[in-house]
Amino acid sequence: MAKFDYILINNRGTKNTGTINAPDIETAKNKLSSDGEIIVSITKVNKLKNYFWQRPSMRFQDKMMFIKHMATMLQVGITVAEALEILIDQTKEKNNAQMYKNILEMVKSGQSLSKSLNEYNYVFPEIFINMIATAEETGNLDQVLERLDIQMEKEYETRKKVKSAFIYPAVILILTLVISISIVIFVMPKVLDIFSSFDVKLPVITRMLIAFSNFISNNPLISLLLFVGFISFFTFLFKLKYLKNFWHKILIKLPVFGKILIYSNLARFTRTLNSLLQSGVPMVKALNVCSNMITNQTYKNALINAKNKVEQGAQLGESLEGNEKLFPQMVTKTLFIGEKTGGLETTTGRLADLYEREVDTITKNLSVLLEPILLIFMAGLVGGIVLAIILPIYQLPNLLN
Repeated sequence: MAKFDYILINNRGTKNTGTINAPDIETAKNKLSSDGEIIVSITKVNKLKNYFWQRPSMRFQDKMMFIKHMATMLQVGITVAEALEILIDQTKEKNNAQMYKNILEMVKSGQSLSKSLNEYNYVFPEIFINMIATAEETGNLDQVLERLDIQMEKEYETRKKVKSAFIYPAVILILTLVISISIVIFVMPKVLDIFSSFDVKLPVITRMLIAFSNFISNNPLISLLLFVGFISFFTFLFKLKYLKNFWHKILIKLPVFGKILIYSNLARFTRTLNSLLQSGVPMVKALNVCSNMITNQTYKNALINAKNKVEQGAQLGESLEGNEKLFPQMVTKTLFIGEKTGGLETTTGRLADLYEREVDTITKNLSVLLEPILLIFMAGLVGGIVLAIILPIYQLPNLLN
């Protein structure tokens, strides 16, 4: 969609200037001439380079509030254009306010809301655009926005539970590493002074710790650079496109955490599919949107394969079979029955409720499940370092003899 600056003159000779959005200059001329005014000039606005600091950005909560506000305003009879004007007034972030102004201009020039949002497809998810496009075709935009609002709330709750589940073990692991490194940096040099005054052979683990402590103490800058480089290297490997599938498969197979990831992905898939089907989006298109919404590469590949099979005439339940680890038999059988009985919207909704409850249950009990594993890890790491320091001290009389 291009933007055109125009100058018009009406019957009274009054000049009128403005901007209009249209796919081409001919369409823009037709739209302007329909008002009965004479077109003096119309020129295409060259698209300015959109630098990263000019690009709008919205958090998940901001997108959720956008849908919530739009749904509420449309339900009380406010038009899309009026709703956007209200959002512009309420938005404090400059780039986002400009984005809403551009969307409003496109809507006022006759473009649909879904196509206007598609101009910012790096901000608004595909599910937004597809559900709104279908709603505009059927004329029930307010109802679809309400469904999308429920979908966003459910997804937000699931995300929050999964994130909170990972915070506890992450804090414990970080504290354990900080304590261990502090012992090596601050305690080991003092103990080293005792050992260096005696010509004795120390245990291997003690010698390794002394060498590590000496290296960090004598080369603090190099040690910091190596640590940052090590973290950056593994972050790069984890984000590398060709290794994503490998890492994501490992994450799913992890004890406890793997089950959380499986349940949360199933909840997201079934909830998204339910919202799309209720909005009237065709199955193949809905599966394509679901595959783009899922971040886990293993699930993404499975859904893409399922979409290809459905395109060839297979049922959804059948196309997901053979991946019992990702899609348990209960999921495939329930979807199969839903398709046979014509109640797929109901079954996907129930599956979404089920797996959202499973995520809730397992995250609540996570601390109990992980405590033994975390205690063993802490005892092994910190206890090993302390033992490496204390053991030579107790053996020192024997070593001297």
